Amino acid sequence: MYKSIITITVLMLISASSSFSQIESVPEKKPGVIRIGIVSPMADMGKDFSFADTPMAVRNTLQVALADENVETVFIESALPEKEAKLKKCDYVFYSRVLRKKGGGGMFGAMAPMLAGAAGMIPGVGIAGAVAGAAASTVITATTVSGGFKSKDEVTYEYRLMSTDGSAIIPVTSTKQKAKKSGEDVLSPQIAAAANAVLEKIKKT
Repeated sequence: MYKSIITITVLMLISASSSFSQIESVPEKKPGVIRIGIVSPMADMGKDFSFADTPMAVRNTLQVALADENVETVFIESALPEKEAKLKKCDYVFYSRVLRKKGGGGMFGAMAPMLAGAAGMIPGVGIAGAVAGAAASTVITATTVSGGFKSKDEVTYEYRLMSTDGSAIIPVTSTKQKAKKSGEDVLSPQIAAAANAVLEKIKKT
């Protein structure tokens, strides 16, 4: 048993080392610019969900939503996000997860979520439309995958913002919205709200 654990650990470290050697170079960080590293989002949408690229869709949407004056984003893709974030000179690291509860059915990913938090309903967010429209139509976004939502599906979005030294800037926060009709985009507004919260917080820090 212990040998198996050691073997798995070694393989993970080898994989992480390999991924660091292939890290995409990023532009030199300019003075006064805040850089946010976006860790590839987790997604638990259920086996019946027809869109497999939800993590990429959320990540692309976040790239647009977090864009602001003197704020830039980079993608974090290795198995050791905190270390990669430091290598890419990030000031903050953003983690998130999407869960879908099938309308009238059980919760996909009912096991203890990686990011447990108090859930709450959020109002419509003004920049949600901009988030949906800013990304090019050829790029998959949260609006794209919303085509797979069915009436009464409940979508939860969990997120947290950390500094590269491990301090929690925004603790785990969870929001949720229920689709009133099939194809309704109930994810983009939540991502937009999360982005607003992040931008407001880092400007005060």
